[in-house]
Order: sequence, then C-alpha cells, then structure tokens
Amino acid sequence: MSHTSSQYNIQEFSSWSPSGNKKLIIAGPCSVESEKQLFSTAESIVDDIHIFRAGVWKARTNPNTFAGVGEKSLRWLKKIEEDYNIPVIIEVLSPDHVKQAIDNGIKYIWLGARTTVNSYLTDEIAQSLSGSDLRVFVKNPLVPDISLWLGAIQRINKVGITKIAAIHRGFQSLNAAPFRNEPIWDLPIKLKCSIPELPIICDPSHIAGKRIFIEEIVRKALSLDFSGLMIETHITPEEALSDKDQQLSPNDLRNLLNSISSSLKSSNNIDLNQNNDAVKKIVLLRQLIDSLDANMLEIISQRFNAVEEIGQLKKEINTSPLQVSRWNEVMENRLEIANKLGLSEEFVEKLMEIIHHEALSKQ
Repeated sequence: MSHTSSQYNIQEFSSWSPSGNKKLIIAGPCSVESEKQLFSTAESIVDDIHIFRAGVWKARTNPNTFAGVGEKSLRWLKKIEEDYNIPVIIEVLSPDHVKQAIDNGIKYIWLGARTTVNSYLTDEIAQSLSGSDLRVFVKNPLVPDISLWLGAIQRINKVGITKIAAIHRGFQSLNAAPFRNEPIWDLPIKLKCSIPELPIICDPSHIAGKRIFIEEIVRKALSLDFSGLMIETHITPEEALSDKDQQLSPNDLRNLLNSISSSLKSSNNIDLNQNNDAVKKIVLLRQLIDSLDANMLEIISQRFNAVEEIGQLKKEINTSPLQVSRWNEVMENRLEIANKLGLSEEFVEKLMEIIHHEALSKQ
C-alpha cells in the first residue's frame, strides 16, 4: 500500500512531546491496582521519565483476571500529574473512556492492539476525539497488517487530531519465541516510510513478555532510531496483578536507562543537518534494509539447521548428501519464484548455488 505524507497533518513531535528533541521515556504500571501502589510507583520513577503510564481499564483475554479499578483511578492519576508536574497517559477502549479522560483533564491517551485491530471501534473512538486537543498514541494491531495500523492512524488524523504517535508492541505469532510477541521490525520501519513525520515509540515490555529480554529489545529499537520507549514498571513487580513477568522495578528501570543513556540520542550516520526529504528517506530505507537483512540471515540460519538435520538422517540410511534430482527440482522451483517476484534468474541461480554448496558441506 502506497501512502504519501501529504495524506496526513501531524505536528512536529518536539512541539508537543514533554521530552522535546530527546527520546521520550514513558513508564508506569501495567494496571492501576490501588492508590498506594500507583503513588509509590510514581514517586519512585518520575525523576527518570517524561510521561507516567497506567492501565485504568484492562482488556483481558480471561474474564476472571484483574481488569483494573476503572474511573476512580483517573482522579489519582490527575493528582500525580499535579503533584509531580508530569503528564500521565492511559489506554482508552471506548468512546466513553475518551469522555472520562477529557472530563478528568487527561491529555495523553493510547489505543491498544485489541482496539486498532477493530476498524469499526477505532472509528467510533476517533469520532469521540473530534474537537479535543488530546495527544493520541496508536499501538500496532494484534496481527502484522500495516494497513490496519495506517488505517487507525488515518482515522484519528481525519477528525482533526494532529498530535499523533505510533507504538510498536509486537505481533501475535507462532514464531514469537522466545518473546511474547514477534517484533517484525521491518513493519514499523515501513510505517515510518509511509508517514516520515510520525514518531514511533517502542513498547519492549509487550514484545518481551519477560524482564530478561527487555534491554535487548530496547537496544534494537534505539539502533533503529525509534522516538522513545514505553516500559511497564511496578513498585513490586512480583506482586503485580497483571503482566508481572514483564514489569521492571523502579531500580531496574533506572539501571536500564543508565545503561542505555548514550543511546538515547539520534543514531543516524547521515548528516541530517541537510534537512531534506531525500536524506530522511535514505535513513529510513537504510533502517528497513538492515531489518530485512537480519530477517534474511535468520531464515538462512534456520534453513541450514534443517539441512544439518537432513544430513544426520541421510547418514543413518547411508544415502549420499547430493541428490541430483532433488537439486534440479529445487532450482526449477526457485527460478519460478524469482520470475514471479521480478528477480534476475542469473542472480537467483548464483545465490542458490552458493547456498547449496554450503548445505552440502554441512551435510
């Protein structure tokens, strides 16, 4: 799907982000559990972050699990905003939630993955935002469909909301292991190529699913020059009523931010002082190439793992590693695919010969 930036009216990030030109750091608990838990967490992290997040209403798969405490916590969040002079952000799941956020003076909201996958619901929420001055963050949908993500952003923008950012939280997939959600890094990069002025925040907590993987994902996001991070943080993660395995303690958050402090600046190597569209597009396309190359190498590694397993089985049945008929079948099939994709037959033939040579040596 082709999009141009002229389809969108999105304000410059630094004009509405409390971090200015720095990477935006958002942190706070997955869900509001109690007034004490909320204020204790806020007090412990506000000096290290730009926006305090908390789940007021939680969309849960299991109806018997904790779903937040609801509207009363909006008053607590507003007091945190006033006491610590820091913006707060919440997830909204319906037009009524938008109204309650506006009525309580909340300025920042996000749409979750379960919302953006539903175009009808996204449209209803968008209509409820018309005429407001909210800053709206849009998480990627559950499924890796960039059209749904773009569509949700476009719906929000069409009603006059210009302060928009995207949140990359990964996608549900059978291939996600060891993470909770598969990152599929090239999708947020493609989104950025479609809307260059759109800031994209990474949510490493939902990609990781486990604390031990968060720093790895954070570093990857920063290497791709994401605009910021949203990290779930709880005063006592082991006691959290939702997503306890992926939440950091305030001390762990501080250690992480200290560890990556040198990376919280733009990592582009091209001189962006030229400030023209061509240079910016080159940066984005390079990031896309880097991500696609990483995916390609991972697939090649998986292919060789399968090759080695076949090699062991061939030894067990005393069969030669080279099966000419199989190789001819493979080459014929791959050249057919190359033609459909518009790739040079000569190039694909050379590539497959290199891969085949390496495969024989592994067998």
